[in-house]
Amino acid sequence: MRPVRSPIFNDIPTVLLVLAGSFVVIFALGALFPQLGYLFLTIGAVIPGAGLQHPSPLGPWSPYIFHVFLHGGLMHLVFNTVATVTFGAGAFRPFGRGLTANIGFLLFFFVCSIAGAGLQVLVAPGSMIPMIGASTGLSGCIAAAGWAEGGYRGMLRFALPWGGFNILLALLGPLSPLPLSWAGHLGGLIAGVALYPVFVALFSSRRRRV
Repeated sequence: MRPVRSPIFNDIPTVLLVLAGSFVVIFALGALFPQLGYLFLTIGAVIPGAGLQHPSPLGPWSPYIFHVFLHGGLMHLVFNTVATVTFGAGAFRPFGRGLTANIGFLLFFFVCSIAGAGLQVLVAPGSMIPMIGASTGLSGCIAAAGWAEGGYRGMLRFALPWGGFNILLALLGPLSPLPLSWAGHLGGLIAGVALYPVFVALFSSRRRRV
């Protein structure tokens, strides 16, 4: 995959602004209307120990996607929103423009989110602690932004620090001062490392230009 060197913060795509805006809108609705907030949690919170008995009215698989729209507090929301826009902008650029590019990026983001949720369930299958937040998909975008900025070496430069930080959290276990889903982060990151070049090859509008 040929590196695409351009500033990460330039030209934020509309699809990213819509995605980030949805985080804010859902957070605000949940805060203003507690019953609606409870419904959002029921639909979106990943609860590994619930298994097929998950209470979501949309079925036990809905949290694998919808957890990305939920956040546990203002700081959680701000960090994930800003980071998703920042790294997502870099990750989006090689897709080009147009409907196909938008679809490709969103599919990539949510595949990484599903991978993160899946690894969380595999690592802690009996846990009843809910996992929420966009950081599963965001973790995939961190690796993707590295791919876009500097190819394989760029990916390593972006992915290794984030992966190492989450491995440290895993080693610390209950001693960790941060209640972060290291498995969710690593699942999204691994998916981003492995799948981003495939998604760009399949969905990039730039590769179809003549």
